Amino acid sequence: MKRTLAVWISVAIASAAQAAESPPLEINACELLTSAEISAAVGLPVDHGRRQDEGMSRDGQYSSTCFWTIEPGKAPDQNAPARGRRFVILNAQRWPAGRDMAKKFLQAFHESADKGVIANQPQPRKFGDEALWWGDGLAVRKGDVSFGLSVFIPKRDAARTSVLEEKLAPHVLRRLDRQSAI
Repeated sequence: MKRTLAVWISVAIASAAQAAESPPLEINACELLTSAEISAAVGLPVDHGRRQDEGMSRDGQYSSTCFWTIEPGKAPDQNAPARGRRFVILNAQRWPAGRDMAKKFLQAFHESADKGVIANQPQPRKFGDEALWWGDGLAVRKGDVSFGLSVFIPKRDAARTSVLEEKLAPHVLRRLDRQSAI
């Protein structure tokens, strides 16, 4: 009995120490970009963003989404694509440490492009540990965090490019670096 209690206490202490060493999984996408940064990149006013988290998933990752409206007071245009709605969306996932799940997540995009499920677009500039343009935005991996970033500003007959996402990604990465340094 004493031995069982000693083993249980040792396991509890080791688990507590491990939990203290690992960062919390929760991530807040709205803290990774500011309205001012988005406004500077797109050249238009942007609201403060709305957070909508999926929270913890069965595979152990925490998912957070932030949605910023570009020109929030602008009335819808019935003749424009998507009724003229313009927005930025950032979805960030923090994965359990050391399990390469963020890498596997981006690998799924590569596999989908190889199978023709998503458009195979040119690779963007180097961001984080890995990044790829996946048709509707930029997917980036940095350590145990992955994020998808899309800027939606519809224009008639305009080709979709990742220029705005590539302007915003460095801001997200700097904040992730600061969070990991804490």
